[in-house]
Amino acid sequence: MRFLRNAKRVGITAAVTCTMATGLLASTAGSASASTIKNEWIQLCAQGNYPAYVEFPYRGGASSFVVSPGQCQWWNWQSIGIWEPVNVVDSWSGKIIGTEWYNGDYNGLGIGALGSEGGQQRIQTW
Repeated sequence: MRFLRNAKRVGITAAVTCTMATGLLASTAGSASASTIKNEWIQLCAQGNYPAYVEFPYRGGASSFVVSPGQCQWWNWQSIGIWEPVNVVDSWSGKIIGTEWYNGDYNGLGIGALGSEGGQQRIQTW
């Protein structure tokens, strides 16, 4: 009889712990995906071994200055009122390594230029 009472307690404790852990995960999942970059701001981090910059095809090819490997820079790119592509360019090769869409009215944009020159290159956003 005592064994059954103890087994019941263990089962209830496990169920409560599981429920609490699930609730904790659900409450933190949404906040991790939201960008902390303010509207009309763009951050580029050259996280690979090559310098990079961003360019704006809808703005006549306007671009940022070059960010050196291991560095991050911020710019205030005011909205033009529409969603527009932002290309991340490897400044050594001139190759576009990725494109992300931006509308300063609705979001800010953080971009990491990853990978290595002559190897696989990609972008990551936040």
